[in-house]
Amino acid sequence: MNNRILNSISKLFLTFLFFCLIHCAYGQTTHKGYPVIKATSDLADIRFGYYLMKDYWTILPEIEADTLDIPFRNSEKLVFYTNVDSIEFLINSERLHHFYVCLNDTAYALTVVKGMKLSQTSLQFDENSKNTSINFWYDQNENNEYLKLLRSRYPIDSLIKEARTDMEKTLKILNWVHNQWQHNGSNEPRKNDAISILEEAKEGKNFRCVEYGIVAAACLNAIGLNSRMLALKTKDVETTEYGAGHVATEVFLNDLQKWVFIDGQFDAMPVLNGVPLNAVEFQKAIAENFDQLEIKTESDISKSAYVNWIYPYLYYFDVKFDNRESINNRQSIDGKSSLMLVPLGAKFPTIFQIRYPMDYFKYTHSLEDFYAQPNK
Repeated sequence: MNNRILNSISKLFLTFLFFCLIHCAYGQTTHKGYPVIKATSDLADIRFGYYLMKDYWTILPEIEADTLDIPFRNSEKLVFYTNVDSIEFLINSERLHHFYVCLNDTAYALTVVKGMKLSQTSLQFDENSKNTSINFWYDQNENNEYLKLLRSRYPIDSLIKEARTDMEKTLKILNWVHNQWQHNGSNEPRKNDAISILEEAKEGKNFRCVEYGIVAAACLNAIGLNSRMLALKTKDVETTEYGAGHVATEVFLNDLQKWVFIDGQFDAMPVLNGVPLNAVEFQKAIAENFDQLEIKTESDISKSAYVNWIYPYLYYFDVKFDNRESINNRQSIDGKSSLMLVPLGAKFPTIFQIRYPMDYFKYTHSLEDFYAQPNK
């Protein structure tokens, strides 16, 4: 065999060996025909567009097929990160993406990523009627020892020193709250009040969307802007097993005389034509005025990615009647602690995620009921 043939064979062998090494190093294994990524922790992160949601997904091998619904308006890249591996998909159609997570080299969790095209329909509510028996209670910052203590321990006053409007004050506090910890959807604080949550955050603990809502509302109440936690629920809240709820905040801006939606987890405030929006207005703007809609933020968040994520939650809206943090015995109405705003034609949901009774709501279709001005 001459040297030319030997050299050619050697080159082919080296090329084949290089290909095998590359494939072994970077090629994904498969299980039952689907790609496999590995994990040694049951918590996974999700990056949708530019925004990273830490510990957003729990890996559950005991579920036959665990589905992650990803709403989309335009094409967005989704990356699914375990603590040791990752996989990515382009979400641009209502197709299914299947993969397995191999947990601790023993259990396989089938995960399905499903694209969901956003609806273009704005919800309808009763804009005229008013139930005079409905009342709300809010924390007042005058002579409120709890809110004084909050302001003395944390730089709330210095945050808003240069702010000229209530909107500017809210955005400053919103960003500060957002940066106190990273989101962890499975970690709860020892106590459910703002000071306790912030003290634990200083110890390095991370919390859920609920805690962003609590802390943002307390800080805004401390500067004289009546605020309340706002719970959002998807249309399929009764029948879906996971991910049917999100918690944000609404604040009443005195200089604009209107309620405004803010999301501490994402550092987001929706604005249309310079006017900040409440949660119902936000849903309507997504459906009817997406191009003009802005998301005010001081963080790295994509408008498209945030809207894609939040939109399914903007269906049912509920708040507590008594939003005072510094009291023990809260007021109720007709034995119910909360008011749920329900779109016209929609059912009144009574079960949360298949298992949990929701028997603490009064229901209304009325925007006048839900967005009543705070009593002074």
